[in-house]
This record gives sequence, structure tokens and C-alpha cells, in this order.
Amino acid sequence: MDQKVIATIGAFDGVHLGHQALFSQMRDYAARYEGARLIILTFVPYPADVLRSHGSQHIDPPHRHLERLGGLEGFEVVPMTFSAELAAHSAETFIREVLHEHLHVTDLFLGYDNRFGAGAKLAYEDYKALGALYGMEVIQADSLSLSGEIVSSTAIKSLIRSGEMREAYHALGRPHAIYGTVVAGQKLGRRLGYPTANVQREDADQLLPPDGVYACDLELLRPTGHSEQHHAMLYIGKRPTLGGELERTIEVHILDFDEMIYGMEVIVHIFEQLHPEHRFASTEELRSALETYEQDTRRYFAENTRY
Repeated sequence: MDQKVIATIGAFDGVHLGHQALFSQMRDYAARYEGARLIILTFVPYPADVLRSHGSQHIDPPHRHLERLGGLEGFEVVPMTFSAELAAHSAETFIREVLHEHLHVTDLFLGYDNRFGAGAKLAYEDYKALGALYGMEVIQADSLSLSGEIVSSTAIKSLIRSGEMREAYHALGRPHAIYGTVVAGQKLGRRLGYPTANVQREDADQLLPPDGVYACDLELLRPTGHSEQHHAMLYIGKRPTLGGELERTIEVHILDFDEMIYGMEVIVHIFEQLHPEHRFASTEELRSALETYEQDTRRYFAENTRY
């Protein structure tokens, strides 16, 4: 028997538990065939960034999903540049030229809501019929549901936008994380006794939860390659107490930490919102609130090791 080449296609933004359930089904299927290859065909940039005139918001920055996919044992990850030209390909052209002729796919797994080809209007039965033209078995994977809701990138984005970080954690299989670099700020936090690391996002389109105060871990990536995590208090917002139309900032006060870390890469792992954004009448009221926020953050970590 010729070698089985079992593949799937997708953007895989977030590489969440729904995606991982798909990969698990592929592994189980491949176990029936000796020497079967497992391929994940994914895209850079995300297709929505090309197809939508205003771009899209991301769970993970582009390329970061490649790192997550690359950590999956037994899979070959094939990145493909997504362009308007590729988007114009019909599903049959894509199946023939990319899957059949280039990758020699024998079995194609589709996510429960996966559609590809110009317009992405075909039904599963259509893909199955097109695959048969080239000797390819097309299999629709089962979806994953948690608390009665199907796990998808769209659903997770909705959870993050509404600040439901615990629910997003469960669907992702990990806390939502913001990637960035520590840059110089106005140093107001230091003057108030709460120095913060101001984080400039790696990806300006990476999704942020609503403005407010959060419990988080700050993962610090040392220049030596060493990585360390610290409990921290996260603020996202426009600092309304200072007045004016200030830009939205991401500021992290690291608990029990006093070190200059400008220029270092960080990952902010967001656990739960503790307080919504609030405008205070004075910086003294703000200072008092920061003391309360710190106590609440410490209490959170004392009561929650992980969900």
C-alpha cells in the first residue's frame, strides 16, 4: 500500500483545545496505517488579514501559531503564504495543485466549520466529491464542546473581548497571552510607589480584554535565553485619572520585583479581571486604589494556583 499522507488545513489562530481535538482525531486515524505522515497546512499571514479590508484581531500574533504547532509531536507543519492570488483559487484547484500534486495528500481532515477555496461556499459533501476526483478521502472532524458551547477561535475571541478570561483559559487550555517588549513610560507608577513595566505589543492587532486591572503572570525572557515567570498586576487602559485622550497602555506591576527590564521581551499571561477601569478624582485616590488592587492580586494568587 502506498504511504498514507493525512493532512488538515487552517489558520489555527490560538491552537486551542478545539484544534487539539482535531489533531488527536488525526493521530488516532493515522495509527491504523504503518508509516503514515501527518501534515498541518497553515497560513501566514492569517487569511482574515488578507480577505478583510480592515484586517482582523488575533488571539496569537502571526507566526506565533507556528511555534505552537511546531511543538506538536508527530506532525509536519507546512506554512504557506496566504495572498489574494491564493484566495482566488477554487477549492478544486487548491485540492489538485497544493494537496494532491504538491503534498500528495491521501486523506484530508476538515475542521467542523472549515471551508476553503474562493468564496468558501462549499459544503462538506462538495469537498468530499472533489477529493474523490483525486483519490483523496475527505473526513469531517468532530467539534469539541465545553459547557455546551463549541470551542472555536471566534468563540474564544468573543470571550476575551468580554473579559471572560477564566472561560477563555478553559477553551485555550492556557491563559490568553500578550507578547511584547518593555519600553519606557511616563513613570507615574514609580512615583506612586507602583513601578510598572510598560509593554509594547509585538502585534498591534493582537486582541486585548476590556480596560481594567487583572491578575497575570509576567514571563520574562532574559537575553541569555533563560525564561522566568512572576506574579503580577496588569493594567490595560487609557489612564483616565490623568485626563486627556491618552493612548491605551499595557502596564504590569511585578510583585516583589525591583529590576530595570527595559528592552526585554515579555509574555503577559492574563488570568482574571479583578477590577474594571475607573476614573479617580486625584492621584491620591489612585494611589489608595493601587494598594487595594495589589492586595486583591495577592489574594487571587493565594487562592488560585491554576484553574
